[in-house]
Amino acid sequence: MTMYISATFKELTRKRVFLVTLILTVLFLLLFGFGLREVAGMTEEEPNHAAKQLMDSMVFMVLGLFFAQFLASFFVLFSSMGTVTGEQENGLLLAVAARPLPRWKLYLAKWLGHAVWIAAYSAVLFVAMVWIVHGATGLHLFVEDWLRGFALFIWMPLLLLTLSMLGSVYLPMLGNGICSALLYGLALFSGLIEGISSEGGTLLGMEKFTLLTGLIVPTDSVYRRSLYELLGGSDWAGLTSTYLGPFSIPTVPSNAFLFYTVVYAAVLLLLGCRAFSRKDL
Repeated sequence: MTMYISATFKELTRKRVFLVTLILTVLFLLLFGFGLREVAGMTEEEPNHAAKQLMDSMVFMVLGLFFAQFLASFFVLFSSMGTVTGEQENGLLLAVAARPLPRWKLYLAKWLGHAVWIAAYSAVLFVAMVWIVHGATGLHLFVEDWLRGFALFIWMPLLLLTLSMLGSVYLPMLGNGICSALLYGLALFSGLIEGISSEGGTLLGMEKFTLLTGLIVPTDSVYRRSLYELLGGSDWAGLTSTYLGPFSIPTVPSNAFLFYTVVYAAVLLLLGCRAFSRKDL
């Protein structure tokens, strides 16, 4: 099984989407860092510099990580949308599945191979973003808050990977990519609408809508909990609910919800292993 994990790991590095993602990520970090230094330099001349700099640095952190999770999510979607059906169409899956290894182990090995790269990419992206904001604005974070936010930021794309790989068992590559992207977009849209509605009172039915989308695709909820932990929890993150508009954190997912995401991922993996074992190759 280790051989198949390594093979999936190497296969992912040879895809063009991997190289394109790295280039775009480096370009994004350079542009974000340059723009942030320019904006941070302008705020030093304003009155109430210390208080305003603290709030602005939090805003920059939230906006930077918002676009960072975009990069991580689309890296997941483009790299995993054809994990099963794509290899089935080009005949590679039939050659691999003919070897004496249970299919569920092959499916799990593919998930682990993708998960290693995705977790590594997300970790580097998170550390780079926090380092850029800290260097430009001087925002200080506690180690405990940083570690909790770091772990949850990595967990978010792994949830999306689990969903995308399950879809790749049933749907063709393009169809799975579109379906997974729409579900991810729905969860993101739900979070943005919830942030907007928090400024003027909860819209009718909005709580039920956000709860339902959070249960179906919990990626955005995990991402917002990551921000909440990174910014110091209730000590500071609550200030952003009136300062960031659609990017605010009006409701914080509970620990029970985080446990639900673990069960959610385990169930999707189980369904994927079961469906792949019965799939006609």
